[in-house]
Amino acid sequence: MFLSNLNSVLPLFHAGTFLRLVGDCYSHTPRQRDPVAWAAINVVLALASQQILPPADDGTGDRMKQTTEYLNRAQSVISAVMLSETRLLNIQTLVGMVMVLQSAHDPTQPLILIAATLRLAHKIGLQNRATSAHLSFEERRQHAYVFWLAYILDKDLSLRAQQPFIQSDDDIDLDLPDCLPVDHDGNGSTAGLVITADGNARMNYFLARVQLANIEGGVYNCIYSTRAAKYSPEERLAAANSILLAHEKWQAGIPPEFRAAVVITMTKDSTANIGFFCVLHSISLRCLTLINRAHAWDDQWVSGVRDIGRGRGELQLPAKWATLVHQARDFMVLFEQVWSAKIWFRW
Repeated sequence: MFLSNLNSVLPLFHAGTFLRLVGDCYSHTPRQRDPVAWAAINVVLALASQQILPPADDGTGDRMKQTTEYLNRAQSVISAVMLSETRLLNIQTLVGMVMVLQSAHDPTQPLILIAATLRLAHKIGLQNRATSAHLSFEERRQHAYVFWLAYILDKDLSLRAQQPFIQSDDDIDLDLPDCLPVDHDGNGSTAGLVITADGNARMNYFLARVQLANIEGGVYNCIYSTRAAKYSPEERLAAANSILLAHEKWQAGIPPEFRAAVVITMTKDSTANIGFFCVLHSISLRCLTLINRAHAWDDQWVSGVRDIGRGRGELQLPAKWATLVHQARDFMVLFEQVWSAKIWFRW
């Protein structure tokens, strides 16, 4: 289920390579097994268990317990994952751990792990195309995929925790997921592609997440960074307008069939794909809300709303208020139709 569902949209592993890894790992006795390979397998099992829908008469407790058990097994050898010879597999394993943990209420653990993950990624040059130039087409793609997954996690956790991200965009020299190398026959990868049920529309979900992560980094820089605190009002407005423009451009690139209000009727395998799009549109809405400062954590906005409720003053609505309200309503249509305590909403 992991390889055909989550991994096909957010490609952490090459399916054939991972299946060979499983076969090789279990061909050895437990004492002979590569601890990194064993950790990678348990991380995949943890990710897969998050996606499995329990029976109608069952709760989610057993599934969460199973996910935790797999994750604990992987983390029991985390010193080997971090300190042994750095291979792509080590980084894939750490990225997978962060994927399991990234929606936890306390982001401390995933924040620490993503920092270590990116440092190891830098060690083998995942952020630079020159370091993988000698590899095969498929290996180069996989190196890039793993880096971009780490990039997404870094920016998303940074904004949620209001802490600086690790990866600077200035230090990346890598093709985006839709521009990665093809083989000699001109064949590329279908990783990240989502297609409507009628086959008439498609989009690269993976690319959309990378681009949205870049916007999340911009939102953090504009609102929470130390530099932002020193902005003049004019500089703050210019930075916010720049991010709003980037966000509008990003949204314009989303095909109409995958917009929040209609995507539920358009995609195949609705449980999985709609979960992905619920996450996508919730992040987009969060960025728009934060940059417009129309949320419960903004003192000025809350004070203005409170004054209006008391019959004092006039509320100054954000410039993009109409857009924000419209998109919030569209997202609630999507969320209302697909929300269930049994449905996986992580990535």
